Amino acid sequence: MLHPFAGMKHLDVAGGTGFGEDRSLHWVEGDAEALSFADGSMDGYTIAFGIRNVTHIEKALSEAYRVLKRGGRFLCLELSHVELPVFKQIYDYYSFSIIPAMGELVAGDRASYQYLVESIHRFPNQTDDAGWSHKRKDLLWNIAEHSGSASKKSEINNDTDFMFQRSEFGQEPLVGTVQMYGRHVFLCHKCPDLWPSHIETTECSQLPGLLSVALKARKEDLKRRTCLTIYQGEDDIDSMDGDVMIFPDMIKYKGLTQGDVDNFVDAVLVKESGWSFGEVETLSGSYVFVCAHGSRDRRCGLCGPVLVRKFREEIKSRDLHGQVSVHPCSHVGGHKFAGNVIIFSKKDDKVIGDWYGYVSPDDVPTILEQHIGKGRIVDRLWRGSMGLSKEEQKKAHLLRLQGSNVVGDKV
Repeated sequence: MLHPFAGMKHLDVAGGTGFGEDRSLHWVEGDAEALSFADGSMDGYTIAFGIRNVTHIEKALSEAYRVLKRGGRFLCLELSHVELPVFKQIYDYYSFSIIPAMGELVAGDRASYQYLVESIHRFPNQTDDAGWSHKRKDLLWNIAEHSGSASKKSEINNDTDFMFQRSEFGQEPLVGTVQMYGRHVFLCHKCPDLWPSHIETTECSQLPGLLSVALKARKEDLKRRTCLTIYQGEDDIDSMDGDVMIFPDMIKYKGLTQGDVDNFVDAVLVKESGWSFGEVETLSGSYVFVCAHGSRDRRCGLCGPVLVRKFREEIKSRDLHGQVSVHPCSHVGGHKFAGNVIIFSKKDDKVIGDWYGYVSPDDVPTILEQHIGKGRIVDRLWRGSMGLSKEEQKKAHLLRLQGSNVVGDKV
């Protein structure tokens, strides 16, 4: 069985007739043969009376295998074959002769009911056991539950090759790797497991894609070059899908909807005159964003969640809750530098956005103590800063190393 547990990430496929509103549920329209979730991101996968309706069953099974974690549970409930000879003859006659005729008589649709029977007949007795530990349980004489666990091959799921122990970790220069920009917009939208590889694609439940398209359409009208990133809210604070945080403005606009996008971009991001259609909140404290975009790059998908947990553990132990918040975020550029971290905080009455790369869990206490606690850049991890060109980033870094007094002077 599935054996659910607290914090479990579970994917139910072909659940289009389901309904419900719960913060732990995220509804996604997608393709069972090409899931948008990251490798090894799910603890469980279920599909009931759906897998025989996909065009290529082997592709759907391969995708289930890909998104499951090592040891993740796979459960498939499906109409199956009857193996007892006497019942098999009766069932086959009923299936091929009576069911299609009833479909034509009652619904006027013989073809659909003929397909139903044929799809059941073609459905395999069990999943291909390559990579799966599999068992079948007959629930009724023609209904079976197929279950299995994903015993990942080491060469496919060798996580250490993509995490902090990877061979290229810390090997390339970091300074001057941030593109020049003047404003960062963060849209709260679901969780990393549900983000497609590119936020502008249509699979992204429309709002991020609509905002991305609207920004690009008004690019020439923007006074400041603007970067758009998705983030996940925290369950224990007032943060909901559709909320928008803007830095260095330190403002949160609450409850952006699809119908608001064009007006929001025009009023807030182009004219910079504020938005009168939603609740506005002034932000305070420090905001840490960690790239955890696994569907874009596996390194960030594996390193990001570890760093988020470490930051939150340290924040709790240092009693910084309410002063520092941490969020997983989507692609920010430079996946080869994973873990990537961006910190927005106020220094000398000016909000600065500093980027760090190659951050490991061991670096988190230092970042909290030095960067957030004392306002000092951790130069060995520093990539650059919002508002500085690449050359200005290199110059600022050199001045700090030389002990200049203008360390914090960032335009």
